[in-house]
Amino acid sequence: MAAGLPPLCCTTQPLPPACLELRNARITVDLARIPELRRSGASFRIVDDERKINLILIHAGRGRYVAMDRSCTHAGAQCTYDPKRQTVQCTSLNHAEYDLGGKLLHGRTHGDLRTYPVRVSGAKLEIVLRADA
Repeated sequence: MAAGLPPLCCTTQPLPPACLELRNARITVDLARIPELRRSGASFRIVDDERKINLILIHAGRGRYVAMDRSCTHAGAQCTYDPKRQTVQCTSLNHAEYDLGGKLLHGRTHGDLRTYPVRVSGAKLEIVLRADA
């Protein structure tokens, strides 16, 4: 790590609590309250320890949003989004890399990352955590 630079794991900013609502098995994100997320390439983490939620939310481009688990399947290190490569990368020495569908591209790990459907409706995003929700 270069002097003065934050570690890679710290580059995914938390989504401010005022921007989201967690209800049942759905997360609603208000884009009007987080205009940075409207920028293609932006990513934020959504963490709720009590509900065991640890996601990364990515604006992949042209209104396409991706939500997936943020913990690498190898040893639980946190993943972050690389907008230049348009991949999600583990921050551990393993350096596993996943595509935006959660599929493992390379690295020693135990499988793919789970993804969640994201619906866009106007200035709201809805992340569905369970199919029965």
